[in-house]
Amino acid sequence: MFLFGLLTFFLIKPSESEKSVKSPGKPIVLVPGVFGSQVEGWYEKGSAPHIYCSKNSKGWTTLWLCIECMLPPVLSCWVDNIKLNVSDVKNIRNRDGVQTKVNDWGYTDGIDYLDKNKYVIQYAKMVKGLAELPGYERGVNIRGAPYDFRYPPNSKVGQRYMTALKYLVQETYENNNNTRVVVLAHSMGNPYMVNFFRQMTQEWKDKYVDSYIAIAGVFGGSAKAIRTLTSGETEGVPDIVLDPLMMREVERTVPTVYWLMPPPQLWGDTPFVFAQGRNFTAEQYHEMMRGQGNAKGVEVYDTITDTPLFHPDLGVDVYCIHGANNSTPFQFRYDASYPDKDPLTVNGPGDGTVNKRSLELCKQFKRLKDYKVVSGTLSTHLEILQRDDIIAYVADYLVGHPAAHDTLDF
Repeated sequence: MFLFGLLTFFLIKPSESEKSVKSPGKPIVLVPGVFGSQVEGWYEKGSAPHIYCSKNSKGWTTLWLCIECMLPPVLSCWVDNIKLNVSDVKNIRNRDGVQTKVNDWGYTDGIDYLDKNKYVIQYAKMVKGLAELPGYERGVNIRGAPYDFRYPPNSKVGQRYMTALKYLVQETYENNNNTRVVVLAHSMGNPYMVNFFRQMTQEWKDKYVDSYIAIAGVFGGSAKAIRTLTSGETEGVPDIVLDPLMMREVERTVPTVYWLMPPPQLWGDTPFVFAQGRNFTAEQYHEMMRGQGNAKGVEVYDTITDTPLFHPDLGVDVYCIHGANNSTPFQFRYDASYPDKDPLTVNGPGDGTVNKRSLELCKQFKRLKDYKVVSGTLSTHLEILQRDDIIAYVADYLVGHPAAHDTLDF
């Protein structure tokens, strides 16, 4: 599993990685969120769901994000390639005959946009802004750390990623005159960094890490993950174009979606799902999933319950930014078609994807140095990375500008 893909984590372009530059400020490593890394696949399968589905890719091809692959009638072909094999939850892996890898380890092409056609922007604007700083260069002191977002930190794939990230931070430090590195994460990348920093020794963190910038952290889960696993998530694309039940077929095999459900330790008896004359809380996920015909999901969920989304003591300085005052999915009311039709969604406060209670766990970091909340234009979960004031905030911090803490517009 992932033997081909693992090579991508360690193969760094020599002509760039061996450069030693005099950086005017701190180098930075960018960590994307859930669905935030381009994923490529190479498949040679013995069967396919339809006659028009290829069984042999004959080389690396885009799996995520492949917009054209998600349209009828080829959606079923894509589903068969990207969903995971969860028959043995102790060894969740790609389907037989499928290999995957992330794109552009150490650089930013694989995280600038979610797709290679550059329709869905992620870090591109921020990277462009940072690269305009004197002495800053992609792949040298602006590094990207993409990962296969389907796997959580406690998986074999997740552990290999965090080992590779450790060496990427060390390399970036050494190639920039032993300058400590800023790690910036978005969305699910933040719970990933919680687990990463908890695994590193304090001696290692003191030597190599300057600080950690957390943007839109899913520290207490997202109610939207519950809806995703219940009836499928299409991000507002009409059902006639993107079948939510086929998307659910993929989503129910992805351990990180289960990981992002609001944890019972934080949400307790808060009801999230209303169906069949009753409601379900975070303490009733097992019963809820079994009732939805997702008994295997119970097993997948149990593999990640001991992997925290948040811990207050990371041993590094933390700078936290998130959006607010955006309608955010919170509770889901289903009719008799439960769980196979979209619910009536009741919104609450948050950034449009992550609920306020989850985002505000940032306040509990022991070494919190700054905490910013933005609202209005470009304050939703993904859009926040496009804000000029946040890009300026990060740039000012990297070069030690004295106004770095005061550049955000509220």
